[in-house]
Amino acid sequence: MPLSDFLLNRNQFEFFRNFLWISQAEIGNVNFTMSWFDTISAISLTVIVILVAIFDLRERRIPNLIVFPAALLGILINSGKANFEGLLFSLKGLAIGFCLLLIPYLVKGMKAGDVKFMMAIGTFVGGAGIVRVLLITLLCYPLLAFVAVMREGKLGITWLRFRRILFNFLGFFVASLKLYTIHLESLDNESIASATTPFGVAIAAGTLIAIYSGFLKSIL
Repeated sequence: MPLSDFLLNRNQFEFFRNFLWISQAEIGNVNFTMSWFDTISAISLTVIVILVAIFDLRERRIPNLIVFPAALLGILINSGKANFEGLLFSLKGLAIGFCLLLIPYLVKGMKAGDVKFMMAIGTFVGGAGIVRVLLITLLCYPLLAFVAVMREGKLGITWLRFRRILFNFLGFFVASLKLYTIHLESLDNESIASATTPFGVAIAAGTLIAIYSGFLKSIL
């Protein structure tokens, strides 16, 4: 079978969607019975992400004491709402939340707490929902990072270090740019810490936007 026919074949599309653990119910073609479970889920998740955001801002870490019970609560709510289908819905969200941040965690671009936070959120919103949360989070993070830079008055040092990273990378292709990188390094003051933005705060913002708006919902 030609590749184009293979990709356009509806049965093959269904196979890949199921392989990614995004069920029919999760993409909106089939809805679980709406009930008071949905209200409890939304309120609970709102409280959880706000608590995590506050804690991450103050302590620069996400406590297991919040995310582990949150994951259990998400599983219990969806299981109560749709029995075994609800359980699978939560477990898919948990697994996909783990997979989405696994590589960033392995290359030390992400902390374990952020991964566990995404997994906990996944138990509430399911597979497609956690993908949407991550996409919105990635859109929110640059804005939050810019606010942090301005708040800490570190725009100059941040711009300098950004150029260092950029020209160091470009130096692999154009050797002369390495000389400019050395010049930038001489201007840097290593004793000044870079501005930091907890990723958990961006995750919390992305989650709240996903819960209370239809942003990006049409593509998933």
